[in-house]
Amino acid sequence: MKHIALLIALAILFFGCSSEPKWEYKVIKVYPANSYDRTGADALRYQTIAPSEAELTKLGYKGWELVTSYLEMETSYPNFGNEDYHTGIKTNVRPQLLVLLFKRPWTGEFDKVVEEN
Repeated sequence: MKHIALLIALAILFFGCSSEPKWEYKVIKVYPANSYDRTGADALRYQTIAPSEAELTKLGYKGWELVTSYLEMETSYPNFGNEDYHTGIKTNVRPQLLVLLFKRPWTGEFDKVVEEN
């Protein structure tokens, strides 16, 4: 009798909790602090793109979890218009912006979310 009660309880737990989770997503774009020309001497200048720790903490407090991030790259032209500057093969891409994708459990109505966006 105990085994049957245990099997019934496990079945209720398994089938009662089988609904698929729903998520809402947020995309944040972080641009470099400085902007340099894409041509000439500044074209290959290193750019740091760093999100604000305070902003990330606020998002975490609100339940957002970072899912992934990626850099969008742009092409630069270090010798554009000045052949004397170029002395061999050089990397000609640099970060343009950092994209952060967050998610959190969704508890609202779909229509409401669509209307807000």
